[in-house]
Amino acid sequence: MKILFPIALCAASLALASCGGGESGGKPAVASATSTCAACHILDQSAGRRAGPGLHGIVGKAAGTQPGYAYSTAMKNSGIVWTPETLDAFLKSPQGTVPGTRMGAAGIGDPVLRKAIIDTLQAAK
Repeated sequence: MKILFPIALCAASLALASCGGGESGGKPAVASATSTCAACHILDQSAGRRAGPGLHGIVGKAAGTQPGYAYSTAMKNSGIVWTPETLDAFLKSPQGTVPGTRMGAAGIGDPVLRKAIIDTLQAAK
């Protein structure tokens, strides 16, 4: 039961963010991207952990390999290396990209928001 609340919170945050309501591009998109992911993930490697895996330095790494998180077998065996293209596909449709992933969010339909998230992840090295 304890794990369901963070997953539900993460899914709700992503669903609300993908509904729009913000400005396209620029700082509002970056702020929205950061707050959307922060419900379940951290970008700062020294900030502890949340319901999802830490995302610091994830770009260029194999999916399912960040230390300190129990990834699904599907994610560990996906063969994905996180690039802007694979991140975009996963953020758009987590279950469509990696069926069986533990990512509880439905996906982010807004390409501007996805790009802002990817830019933020690329900067978190």
